Amino acid sequence: MIERIKKILWKVEGMEYSDNPEEIVGVFHLMYGKQLVGDLSYKNKEWVFKYSKDFKNNPSVKPIIDFPDLKKKYSNNNLWPFFATRIPTLNQPYHLKKIRKANISKDNSVALLKLFGNETITNPFRLIPE
Repeated sequence: MIERIKKILWKVEGMEYSDNPEEIVGVFHLMYGKQLVGDLSYKNKEWVFKYSKDFKNNPSVKPIIDFPDLKKKYSNNNLWPFFATRIPTLNQPYHLKKIRKANISKDNSVALLKLFGNETITNPFRLIPE
């Protein structure tokens, strides 16, 4: 029951996907300007985020608030809100048309991140699919 409640609360409003089919894999590079901040990956129904070596060794940078420990490898079954907010509300006709044109499922957050996740107006980071 607690896991079900966490899944409901964890998702950003309007994100209707249930999550990825089991065979889906994906790798993304999180960039800030020309600096590689870290890598986000999805495999075997698990999301993993870890900071890049260069980012960890740069004394002038601060960690992302959702990932405070530069040395930790973060893993979760659900996509963190920091990344999930890059996927727009899927009930808007423009976004639905774009999803149909790309021939992807609304239940595939890896594909949705590839389609929508590169840049947002509310976040200075870029998420580049590999």
